[in-house]
Amino acid sequence: MLVREELNVKAVDYTTEGDQYVQYTVVPNFKRLGPRVGKNMPAVKKALGAADGNTLLTALGRDGFVEIELPGGESLKLDNEDIEVRLKAKEGWAASQGASSVVVLNTEVTDELRREGIAKDLIRTIQSKRKDLDCGYTDRITVGILSDDIEVATALKEHGDMICSETLASELRSDAIAGAEPSDTEFGKVFVQKNA
Repeated sequence: MLVREELNVKAVDYTTEGDQYVQYTVVPNFKRLGPRVGKNMPAVKKALGAADGNTLLTALGRDGFVEIELPGGESLKLDNEDIEVRLKAKEGWAASQGASSVVVLNTEVTDELRREGIAKDLIRTIQSKRKDLDCGYTDRITVGILSDDIEVATALKEHGDMICSETLASELRSDAIAGAEPSDTEFGKVFVQKNA
């Protein structure tokens, strides 16, 4: 829960099967292998490129080396200094690797997430207006949001309770509030009035 809240993500899942999110590619360390394999370097590069990176990485972690077959049936053992393993996220994901884990992030922004993002942006604007109005921690406010954007209207309908709860708004209206100075946002005009 703490990770979700701090990173502003919807869900955190743990898995030991990351093949659906990332893939590994393995390339030779030309500087180290060149003198050792000589004219076979293109074959080594081709064999590593054709191999499944995840399988090679697993073998490397388990055995400390991987073994590939060169043309002519000769086999070559490679350790983690002979090859470089590169992590690549699959489409729709971002990934970063640490010493003992890989973190992947789904980068697809759905309509629902976009509307929740609109609501959170509006909350930030309203909180800023609360500060400008010198509202105390428990002061209640009335909020008016004037927008002709259908997605904003949908976001207000879906997340109005969250907006009111986060900002201590006793009322969330879809019109201007007389006497309140509006804040212009990309989603429309935001009016905040401190309740008497």
